[in-house]
Amino acid sequence: MTKKENLILLGDSITNGFDGKKDLKHNVSYYLAKLLPNFEITNAGVNAGSISGNTERDLTYQVNTHNFKDYQVATIAYGTNDFAHCYETLEIISRILQKNITKIKEENPSILLLGILPTNRFDGGIDNLNVGGLSHYTFAELLETLIKVYQKNNLPILNWRKTAPHLIDSNNYRTTLGDQRLHPNAATYEKMAQVIADFIIANL
Repeated sequence: MTKKENLILLGDSITNGFDGKKDLKHNVSYYLAKLLPNFEITNAGVNAGSISGNTERDLTYQVNTHNFKDYQVATIAYGTNDFAHCYETLEIISRILQKNITKIKEENPSILLLGILPTNRFDGGIDNLNVGGLSHYTFAELLETLIKVYQKNNLPILNWRKTAPHLIDSNNYRTTLGDQRLHPNAATYEKMAQVIADFIIANL
């Protein structure tokens, strides 16, 4: 029997599988387990998690409490809560993200580390791409910042707006998102898992 590879998913409520009302069993990690049978998957997604926070929900805590020598592949999928719920600047977000990427790579230089950008938000019934968040930067500026950090570290990047532009868009967000604002429903999580699985396979 072939030994399974270990994959850890770092992220927020969307990684965890929250639909706006409840945590779903049929989430991204559930579908990834079916699509990637050679992987043992750890879902470290936590509702309300952010890059810049300093609680056990957030990136730094998750990086500090997992041993990345145990994993061959890791995905990082944060950012939406930094935009909507945090006051830290893009400079601080960039610095904290870089610090954690460096720590993961120091623990395991051979790990395949992948950056997954936040999915589209529709607070107020509009695409938030050019809307300012709590710290007055736009969602587009957040995405640009995350891309720069991931590119600096040579991480492959899953950009939903490029790879799957119509998965969640202005025409369908009321039916693809459980809360018609941010959190996918089960059917959308299944589609997201297929995109993520293809992304992981393409970079192995």
